Amino acid sequence: MPSACPPDIVIPKDFVLLASKQYPMTIITELKPVISHKIDSSLCTQCDLCITICPAAILAKNAEKSIYFQADKVDLCIKCGHCMAMCETAAISIEGLSYETNFRPLPQTNWNYAAFMDFLLTRRSVRIFRDEPVPVEVLQKIIDAVSTAPFAVNPDNVEITVVNDKKVIEEALPHMSRMYIQLAKILKIPVLNWFLLRTMPKEVSNTLVNFIGPHVNKGLYDSSAGTDDITRNAPALILFHAGKGAEEHTVDAHIYLTYALLAAHSLGLGATAIGLIGPAVNQSKPLRRLFKIPEGNEVVESMIIGYPEFLFKRAIVRPRTKVTFISSGELMS
Repeated sequence: MPSACPPDIVIPKDFVLLASKQYPMTIITELKPVISHKIDSSLCTQCDLCITICPAAILAKNAEKSIYFQADKVDLCIKCGHCMAMCETAAISIEGLSYETNFRPLPQTNWNYAAFMDFLLTRRSVRIFRDEPVPVEVLQKIIDAVSTAPFAVNPDNVEITVVNDKKVIEEALPHMSRMYIQLAKILKIPVLNWFLLRTMPKEVSNTLVNFIGPHVNKGLYDSSAGTDDITRNAPALILFHAGKGAEEHTVDAHIYLTYALLAAHSLGLGATAIGLIGPAVNQSKPLRRLFKIPEGNEVVESMIIGYPEFLFKRAIVRPRTKVTFISSGELMS
């Protein structure tokens, strides 16, 4: 029987090794994870709110009425911070989070629905910008706003690239333009059209046929004519990208984009989500290099940003007509 682990086996430092009494040097019978989450019993008031608020039911109370993290569930923690945010005495410690860095006192502003709606009504998608750069510190405020957004599994599954160099955007434009012009040509060839559309999700193929194709065929997205119908001469853009296998990264990117759009509006900027940029970057090595997208990542969302050239005179509301309410007491068919 071997007296030690093979050289290519690395025992993680974060585990406590309990060896069998019979073979203390050779057999490992159990691996217990070291719990880095802690509760300061001298500060804990045993209010139980952390137990109640935890979405993964990781916290519990033992026979001595002390609250603790359950060792067999602590791996379910996504570091949402609910327990720390709820704790009145700041008694909870979560690895990777700190009260100093990640938490703030709650603002005392009394927000209301009317004020929220007024804010939303003043925001519009902006595609015409002044020839004026956006200061880095202003763009950083957008990222700061995104840092408050909810997430599904890991807030860092989605990476963010901020492009604040108009020359880089202008260099990228012809690559995007050529891709969409080429796609439109393929759609006109029956055999290639049939093959291409059947290898794509239905949403993507419908977008190509019903939206992008007609636009290209009528002269849009062709940067060789000196126009920019993709990045719209914006002085800055933000890309949200993630590893293709990262958990729930698509949903997170949509959420981050929404927060960024609203933050841009609050800063007096105009912004628009542009669905044309991501697919072009994902299919182009030059664009990936230009925007420094890591290998294995895909761009999920993108937005253009700048100071608006014009201010709209009216707000627009599009009433949702396809809404279903299921009320209590209603018979289910």
